[in-house]
Amino acid sequence: MVQNLDDYLVGIVLGIRFRANFSIEDKLGQILDTILYSKKSYFSPEVFSTVRGEVGKKIIFNQETQDSLTIDNSNFILEINFNEDKKRGFKKSDLQGILQKFDEQIIKEVMKSFKICEIMRIGYIKRYLFPIHQLAESFVNKTVGKNLDGVNDINLRFSKKLPVVEAVIKKEVSDYDNVIFSIIKSADRDEIFMAVDYQSYFDPFLQSIDAIQFDNFINQADIFNKNKYLTWLNENYIED
Repeated sequence: MVQNLDDYLVGIVLGIRFRANFSIEDKLGQILDTILYSKKSYFSPEVFSTVRGEVGKKIIFNQETQDSLTIDNSNFILEINFNEDKKRGFKKSDLQGILQKFDEQIIKEVMKSFKICEIMRIGYIKRYLFPIHQLAESFVNKTVGKNLDGVNDINLRFSKKLPVVEAVIKKEVSDYDNVIFSIIKSADRDEIFMAVDYQSYFDPFLQSIDAIQFDNFINQADIFNKNKYLTWLNENYIED
């Protein structure tokens, strides 16, 4: 039985999507300078040493760790990979600090100062790698069945819509949460990768950065992972 999901955590993604704002494209360089060189910046050049520009998009990343922050006219996306064996990069123990600084420096400082509004969605992906032969084998067998012999790999994606209780009691609000599961088992590896993408959609759009309740959102995502996802995993695929 899997007791603690975070024992298997290998990375996270944090993302905010807003209504396409093409004026941001002219400010991408200024936004990056603010993120990289602000006083006491958590996401400094030591974290993101390289900048790459694409059409309507800027990406700061670290070639060694594969961590990145992508900004375009409708998204801020932070991707972090945890590696306990490397001296550089983030460890799982840094998770709370990353979440806090994304809220403080990216959302409340950068996005607010550049007047980014009309927030459509916020997302939090937790990526897990389970080096558990029993789990990998059980998932393939119970998903594919016994009639297709020799299937050793699987790539599966499905989603579940969750109503938001608070939205129901508000007039003309149709907010909802959505969870996307991605599961990969490669034939040449005795392990299984799973990602849980917890998303909150806002309808109507949030008109202000101040309306983003980031801590509550992260808490809801963690509750789902611990109470729903972990239970589903143990009850359906972990065999005693």
